[in-house]
Amino acid sequence: MSSIDANQNAATGRTRGKTFAIMARRVSAYAVLGLACFIVLVPIVWVLVASFKTRQEIFLSPLALPETLQWENYLNAIETGFPAYLRNSLIITICSVIPMVIISLMAGYALARRVFIGRKLIYMLIVLTYAIPFHAILIPLYRMVDSMGLLNTYLGLILPNIAIGIPFSVMILYAFFREFPKELEEAARLDGCSPWRILFSVVLPLSLPAVLSVVILQTVNTWNEFLWASLAASSDSVRPWTTGIMQFQGQYSSDWPKILAVVNIVMLPLLIIYILAQKHFVRAFAGMGK
Repeated sequence: MSSIDANQNAATGRTRGKTFAIMARRVSAYAVLGLACFIVLVPIVWVLVASFKTRQEIFLSPLALPETLQWENYLNAIETGFPAYLRNSLIITICSVIPMVIISLMAGYALARRVFIGRKLIYMLIVLTYAIPFHAILIPLYRMVDSMGLLNTYLGLILPNIAIGIPFSVMILYAFFREFPKELEEAARLDGCSPWRILFSVVLPLSLPAVLSVVILQTVNTWNEFLWASLAASSDSVRPWTTGIMQFQGQYSSDWPKILAVVNIVMLPLLIIYILAQKHFVRAFAGMGK
């Protein structure tokens, strides 16, 4: 009996040890996630709270709550003509992301599914194009756009955004289509569907998570693009919000309450898009990681 009891005690000890290890891993994981959430959310909350303060409160008591909510910060931001910059950003983003996603969708599908000479070479060139830093092509791109007479125009901002965003979008969709079940395409082909019909009627509906992920990522990139806009858009008629916000900064002082109010306004559309498409976004990247 003593040997049986000893074995049972040893088994119980091993079980408790495994349970403790599992609990320790879970606690560590939750602690890391909690710290990451804290690091991400604290600046966002601070910007939201500070946008309702006066300029004196921001500098004298940056961590305190506002004594009174300064709603006029938002009204002043709207009255200064900032909605025109938001309109420009909306036009540039929509007109950049839609063609970018359509071209990337067809290119990624063709490279992943169609067999033709030079397919691997084309994909490698796309990957190498994405590896080139944007700053390395900034001057040639500026001179090219200038020679075409597209500076201070919507096209001068939209076309470079499309060209820059296509390589990354193609890589994401290519990786997704490589794992797409071939049996579905073969069944559609036996039913007499053309390649275009297969793409848009069979593949695209099932690829919605990956497509929405590309849409979200490229929308964020285009909406927040600053460097190229600061060079190619010096006119208020096409200036996006990223450079328009600089109008609130003077040589010796800045209107920080108004700037923070604007930051909250421009963050709202992106937050809404991400919240609405969050499930598709997570599902797509979880699937590509398998």
